[in-house]
Amino acid sequence: MDFENLLKQIQEWTNRGPTIVLGSGASAPYGLPSMWALGEYLKFEISFVAKEDTSQFEEFKAQLDKLGDLELALQAITVRPNVLRAIVHKTWDLVNKKDHEAYEYFINEQFSFPLGDLLKHLIYPTDQKVSIVTTNYDRLAEYAASAAGAFICTGFTQNYFGAFSNSIHQNNLKVLRGFSGQVNIWKVHGSLDWFQTKNEESKHLPLRQKIPKAMKPSIVTPGLSKYLETHLEPYRTILSQADIELENANGFLCIGYGFNDSHVQQKLITQIKANKPIIVLTKQLTEQTKKAILDNGVKDYALIEEAGTDDTRIYSSLEKDPLIFKSKMYWSLDQYLKLIKS
Repeated sequence: MDFENLLKQIQEWTNRGPTIVLGSGASAPYGLPSMWALGEYLKFEISFVAKEDTSQFEEFKAQLDKLGDLELALQAITVRPNVLRAIVHKTWDLVNKKDHEAYEYFINEQFSFPLGDLLKHLIYPTDQKVSIVTTNYDRLAEYAASAAGAFICTGFTQNYFGAFSNSIHQNNLKVLRGFSGQVNIWKVHGSLDWFQTKNEESKHLPLRQKIPKAMKPSIVTPGLSKYLETHLEPYRTILSQADIELENANGFLCIGYGFNDSHVQQKLITQIKANKPIIVLTKQLTEQTKKAILDNGVKDYALIEEAGTDDTRIYSSLEKDPLIFKSKMYWSLDQYLKLIKS
């Protein structure tokens, strides 16, 4: 096929200002742990005094070794409160540690990294407003929006002691002086910066080194418990707003997202089957991604993955068979930006 036609299609879809969907693969290049690494960390960092908790955690570890998947292991058992609390706290500890290391890296790199550059590229042609939906706990989306000079809306007031609001996003924040625009970041599984007080109030406490006493992190861990927790605030409003963003989107740019989370993918699949274009950038396409797009009657797509050390494979709705581009790393966001700006 004509590469120019494919390039024009990708550029057109990107420059329309698609809703961005971030998965764990977007954070992995900056040292954030994969689900496998998190599972291994939990196995060796958690212990209990109570016999019942110890017994259940041993059962969890056996399931993790058997299934090789943290979410499946947690779905296989009904987690006791003490065990769940330990998993949440240790998950927060590891992800937060790696997030702070990434934060230092971005500062030392003079606040320049591909996701920030992408947001800068999208802010002006999209009427100064970009939307991100993410399953990640980390702050990489917030760092990127900051690097782009945008006002950040996560559903919380942006104070040192921030409070949750179900209406803050309805303000016209993009016109605030001193900001280049607005980035809505809907974190459907919670954030490292969110905590719940003993009175069950949701608080935004940015860049904490430790979990505050008498508070618990507002992050939803994999497993059955996440389906219960997301019916509560702030997740209920966050999920509702994420659904609205997906419904109102003119297209989607998925970065490191593997179509393995029901909170996002069901709405996303409905939208792309309604002929909204989708671009997926990832190191390796998951089987769930291929099934959701290639085997699901989607008409407008470009799926971009690594094909060998320096090569790229692109599945495109313009071509029956996947295309291989030698010595091109278009699946990497920094190289993708060069492609769409060319």
